[in-house]
Amino acid sequence: MSRARYKAYLYMLISSAIWGVAAPMIKFTLEGIDVLPFLTYRFIVAGLFSLPFVLFTNLKIPNKSRNLPLVILYGLFAFTIALGFLFVGLKQSTVLDLTLITIISPLIAVVGGALVFRDTITKREKMGIVIALLGVITVTLLPLYKGEDGVHFSGNIALLTFLVIDVVGVLIGKKLLKDGVHPAALTHWGFLVSGLVVTPFAIATIGAGPLWGTITTLELQYHLGVWYMALISGTLAYYLYVLGQKTIEVSEAALFKYLQPIFAIPLAVLWLGEKFTLLFVVGAVIITIGIFIAESKRQ
Repeated sequence: MSRARYKAYLYMLISSAIWGVAAPMIKFTLEGIDVLPFLTYRFIVAGLFSLPFVLFTNLKIPNKSRNLPLVILYGLFAFTIALGFLFVGLKQSTVLDLTLITIISPLIAVVGGALVFRDTITKREKMGIVIALLGVITVTLLPLYKGEDGVHFSGNIALLTFLVIDVVGVLIGKKLLKDGVHPAALTHWGFLVSGLVVTPFAIATIGAGPLWGTITTLELQYHLGVWYMALISGTLAYYLYVLGQKTIEVSEAALFKYLQPIFAIPLAVLWLGEKFTLLFVVGAVIITIGIFIAESKRQ
């Protein structure tokens, strides 16, 4: 294995660990701050951190007339819209449900890679993807099986939407990397776009005064949660992921997302007190079977 590929795997591993911790961190922080102020505060911090890199470094965008619109789309899909659905979903659902719903993102990335980059999908992969999707549907509908109100179910639908939009962002990012856009430029421009979009929307929706009051009166533990999401799970993790993605294939990079539950599930159970149910386990088994079939390679 080449040194470049080894480094790419290391970058992917670190970003997977950071994002595995991120879901319980979001759920915890949402106890102290609502979704829109949380997102706005997060993007302001990340955007201010990214601004000097955009203005005063050589992180320029080649073929700007062609690539700048895609960079803006990347910021909107990968950060603004995707994270909006993620935060709304986690506010209403659980980290355990998120873990199972989004664990099939590598398989969705395979489908996206076939549509955009004309990658080949084998019959075995197709069968595995269908089985895994059945498992995700089981988990998504779990609140209805349990006779709960529609809030939890709506949260799962938001998480499923996040999954699709996130994969769209990944595919846009891969195309930009192929066109020579530097991973750091993609990350910093993306967060700058998010800050410029979300902040005016939040001010228009809840007002500058209430927004500022919410941020300034926030307890320290929730400040730390926002800053973790802004700089660690945000700038650092996305940069490492995009840097690794530059060297390896979309479908291979997506495989590292299978590692996120290793970090997320213990925190969800031990820190947040979430519990497993029988139907959850059934959904997990179906998804695991589908993933195993889709990712198994013939001799």
